[in-house]
Amino acid sequence: MPPKAFLLTSLSGRILAKAAARAQRSVVGIDAFADQDTCGMALQWTRSPLDRNGEFDATAMLDAADLVCPPAACLGLVYGSGLEAQPALLRGLSEGRIVLGNSPEILETVADPERFSNLLAALGIPHPATRMSRPAEVAGWLSKQAGACGGTHVRFASVSPERDAGRYFQRQVAGEEWSFLFLANGRDICSIGFNQPLTTPPQASGRWSYAGATRMDAGPAGVDEAVMHAARALTARLGLVGLNGLDFIVTHSGWVLLELNPRPPATLELWDVPLLPCLFDLHVEACKGRLPARLPQPGGSMAVAVVYAETCLLIPADFAWPSWCADLPWADSVIEAGDPVCTVRADGPDAATARHQALGRRQEILQWLDRFASPSAGWNDHAVAQSTQMFPA
Repeated sequence: MPPKAFLLTSLSGRILAKAAARAQRSVVGIDAFADQDTCGMALQWTRSPLDRNGEFDATAMLDAADLVCPPAACLGLVYGSGLEAQPALLRGLSEGRIVLGNSPEILETVADPERFSNLLAALGIPHPATRMSRPAEVAGWLSKQAGACGGTHVRFASVSPERDAGRYFQRQVAGEEWSFLFLANGRDICSIGFNQPLTTPPQASGRWSYAGATRMDAGPAGVDEAVMHAARALTARLGLVGLNGLDFIVTHSGWVLLELNPRPPATLELWDVPLLPCLFDLHVEACKGRLPARLPQPGGSMAVAVVYAETCLLIPADFAWPSWCADLPWADSVIEAGDPVCTVRADGPDAATARHQALGRRQEILQWLDRFASPSAGWNDHAVAQSTQMFPA
């Protein structure tokens, strides 16, 4: 029998694994990458393949879960991104295991564009016009995949087929993008903080692919209270528990809710820092109905930026990754152009400084890896050996 541990599942589980490590919790996990640093923070970690639609192979995932964390050894299932469109898979994983997160029924509601749009309307929460059929005039409309995450599925409606299974159409909203991270206990919320996403870099395969984010010391003036009120209303209506996130846009006349992420979002890592309690433990407690009265605010700011491959890369052996890199691919991994390579992070006294440093570090990694774009470019063993001198810690 494997040792008792929490089971973590996500498209990329590194953020959850790091949060659990900070809380000194024993975990095993399954994700789509099994990166170096993720594996190093778990008792056992395994990779589960994705199908052509970017979803988990349900049979492979269930088999992997039974292997690394059978129900008798599971202290609780904590899931991140990737299951939003697969509530049936969550039901399978929950058999014999305690789910520390939102129920499959909540995922079904949030992933259904019509049901979720109607819910927002009933609660008086501003949101974009949404429809299942392709509009006659496609200018100003986006096409999205129901239940998808990460932004790679978003495209202009003008380039979306007339009929594309699982896709819906949403009016594009101009404004400033924000997100809100909060804890919920099924009835009320505890605010953690606001973030601003980074602009998607040109190297990414999708125009709206997730590029990283910056921790902000306050929410957008004039709408922050309304956003928190919306989080409370959604929590009370749906029964949200644990860590959740809202993605929204601040417009010239107010704000518009884009998405509810009914699971720990990527911005978790921006707030799981000293001065705050371990967010993994707070997530577990919130799933059991217990919220902290309030949380302290960390000083300064932090930003993370996703590095996307500009060309096809072969990760060299013995590559010395800087300490400010995460989601580290294994040596000899092939990274296709447009796919994520790693994530960089930076701290600063304010948001602008942290963001600027993170973007600079992203560029440093791109420039360094550019010499390894293809075998024909030649491998410079001396350069690899000297790589530690290229990156200040």
